[in-house]
Amino acid sequence: MKKRIFLYFIICLQFNHISAQTTDIVGPAFVYERDFKQILDQTQDKNSDLYYQKLLIRFLNNDSALTKSETLALMIGYTEQPHFKPLEDMEKENEIFEDNNNGACRAALTKSKNYLPTHPLSLLVLREISYAYTQLGKNYQKDMILDSAVLYQDSAKYFMDLNDKIMEAMIYSGKGRTPETPIFSLGLADGEHFIPNVGFKVEKKDTQWNKKGHFLEVINAMDGLNEKIFYFNIQHAKLKIDNDKADVMTEKKNKKELNKKNKKENKKNKDTPTDGAIPN
Repeated sequence: MKKRIFLYFIICLQFNHISAQTTDIVGPAFVYERDFKQILDQTQDKNSDLYYQKLLIRFLNNDSALTKSETLALMIGYTEQPHFKPLEDMEKENEIFEDNNNGACRAALTKSKNYLPTHPLSLLVLREISYAYTQLGKNYQKDMILDSAVLYQDSAKYFMDLNDKIMEAMIYSGKGRTPETPIFSLGLADGEHFIPNVGFKVEKKDTQWNKKGHFLEVINAMDGLNEKIFYFNIQHAKLKIDNDKADVMTEKKNKKELNKKNKKENKKNKDTPTDGAIPN
């Protein structure tokens, strides 16, 4: 499976390079500062073909007619979903990865099943649940439990197909070779998961701002002896974190003010005489 994925995405990258050469005259298909807000608005409009719920149903049905641009719109629409919590998501996704890495595929499968209903576009978890199904399916095949083996193999393929759609949309979104043409990355660390999927090894990771004021994840990757730098746009994730922090601070402030108000009212009630009572 890994060999198939590697060859598949090398072809995608080569195709992206060729198509980019032929379309540079009219500019790239997706420009973050030009298109993000416009696409986001459409994903929230029930009358739009890019309405988030419509696209999500097609994605989960593994609709072969779902285009790269539509999948990208789905990813953009997800940034408005209440379950999009970049920092918390990264921690939970890493936990699932570690389970598989330590051979606890059953635990990884259980956690992935609980996670994906609210995080259906997680690049890492789609890959990890596919891996867990593959490994457990091999065990069933070894034990000659063939019905379960086939079922698990089918599930592994289904989730890897969804992973492929996310990868294709990311490749479509930008070349990723300069800070001004970054790849759209839904999560904070999706760039780190993208790189191994295309046959590279992550050597170093960092963050920086580009000239357009967008926050980027920067990955130094090795392809054999050659080092390449890839840029991933995580501006939306950064804004979500900042907004969540602001909401928490506002909630704490309101709670503090409410507690202060309650204390004053309690003191006032305590000092107010009741019927027939004479205050000390």
